Amino acid sequence: MKWGKLLEINGITCEGCGSTDVEFDPATRKVHCNQCGREMYYSRARLGATGKVAFAKDNAIKFFKGGNFPEARKFAADVLNMMQDNAAAQFMVAYCDEFCEGLSGSMVVFFKRAEDIPLEYDEVRDLIDLFESTLYNMRDFEVQMVSLVVANMQSMEDRPRLESFIDAVCPFCIARYASEDFMTAERESFYQDIATNCNIPKTCLALLKGIRENPGSPYKTGSFALRRRTSYFLEHYVEPVGRIVNSMKASQYKQKFLVAYQQVSEQYRSMASQ
Repeated sequence: MKWGKLLEINGITCEGCGSTDVEFDPATRKVHCNQCGREMYYSRARLGATGKVAFAKDNAIKFFKGGNFPEARKFAADVLNMMQDNAAAQFMVAYCDEFCEGLSGSMVVFFKRAEDIPLEYDEVRDLIDLFESTLYNMRDFEVQMVSLVVANMQSMEDRPRLESFIDAVCPFCIARYASEDFMTAERESFYQDIATNCNIPKTCLALLKGIRENPGSPYKTGSFALRRRTSYFLEHYVEPVGRIVNSMKASQYKQKFLVAYQQVSEQYRSMASQ
């Protein structure tokens, strides 16, 4: 096994003798003290809070959000040299590879890896910040972004921030899908699940607006005369939206949205029968 020596600035010290003369394996987070010979493991939270990791991560995020992706990637790589499973750093490297270098599939690999990482709260917070700042390119990964944050933000104390995140990501993505075909059975189930458990009025409103504003809507294309096309949009978008709205968590918005859906649904069917 090859060990890499860490500098004192990292804040890693021996729990036995307090020495900073330690060596560290980033793959296992195992620390070996050259002073007393003790070996110990650093938790993900503890390692992420050490000086050099935090410094490199903060710089990576600063450059990333400032649009300086080469510098962001460099600092993110520094983080991964010390903490291989830091999710924020993994995301920034994958984003640069996918959207700057054209390495298709990098983002898919990131989300696959992230599924198996027990994220710390600070990592989830960093990912939310990074996701929200990259929605223009990340809109095709709506489900993956929301699912990852939901899986790692289960506390009721965190529910307001989770709901705010969902209501930032989903409406942005919904408004930009090129047709109703994004509403697969899996996507409908995804929206129903979060609507049942979270207060996400902006997301449900975006779905309702899509009945008129989605590029494939007969309202948008003026194609109610095309019966097959009109029936397709009804089956693949209008009706799924109704089921999603019906599954909404009880709130001040639900009844209003149900009434709004009933009105637009009846109008749609009336237009389709003319």
